[in-house]
Amino acid sequence: MTIRSSFILLIALCFSCLLSAQGLRPYNPSSTTNGVMIGLGGSLTIGSMFLDKKVTPMTEAEVMALDQTKIWPIDRFSLRHLSFKSDEFTDKLLLTSFASPFFLLLDKTGRDNSSDMAMVVFQGAMLNAALINISKASAQRARPYNYNPDAPLDMKLRKSSRYSFYSGHVATAAYFSITTAQLYSDLHPNSKAKPYVWAAASLVPAAVAYGRMRAGKHFFTDVLVGFIAGSAIAITVPALHRAGGGR
Repeated sequence: MTIRSSFILLIALCFSCLLSAQGLRPYNPSSTTNGVMIGLGGSLTIGSMFLDKKVTPMTEAEVMALDQTKIWPIDRFSLRHLSFKSDEFTDKLLLTSFASPFFLLLDKTGRDNSSDMAMVVFQGAMLNAALINISKASAQRARPYNYNPDAPLDMKLRKSSRYSFYSGHVATAAYFSITTAQLYSDLHPNSKAKPYVWAAASLVPAAVAYGRMRAGKHFFTDVLVGFIAGSAIAITVPALHRAGGGR
């Protein structure tokens, strides 16, 4: 889902590239940087697909053998929660984060930099999605609801029940929200609104993180790593483009 949404975002942003470019231009990505980022993201995506094919659903015996006492105390909050409403809420909040970069197109500076922003957002989203999928397919950590006797057995026997680490919802929400804040800061370096933009950008993935734990989908360490990973990519990719050479 995250990869598909990233392509949709790229296409939508590219429509705005027809607008003339002038004024402040904080990004000057080189063809080398673009090639490396797209190549890396593509390679990791293909690798994650191969890893995912090797993942098999948990058996009933494996589910029954799970031991709550082996879960770190910091992660046990999620074991006693199972909320389908929270699950649905975090899905909607995630979609909201996808839309956040579009707010940068509301002013002329954002529209003038739309082509560069499209490249930044796409490359980061591709890398973020690939790392999420590789982590899930490699770790195969059982989700918290697998330990919950109130969760339906058929839910526990799905392949997705092994995808707890790390939280894709949180990583993706963090990526899009923090990327938006970073782009805004680069486009408006003297804006007094920057602290509020960053605060709002942090609150979105934080809310998603809490919702995912309440839904019984992720442990605290899952959402923490997701937040860090998504934020790190959101800050690093624009920085690489700022440091790029000529076109």
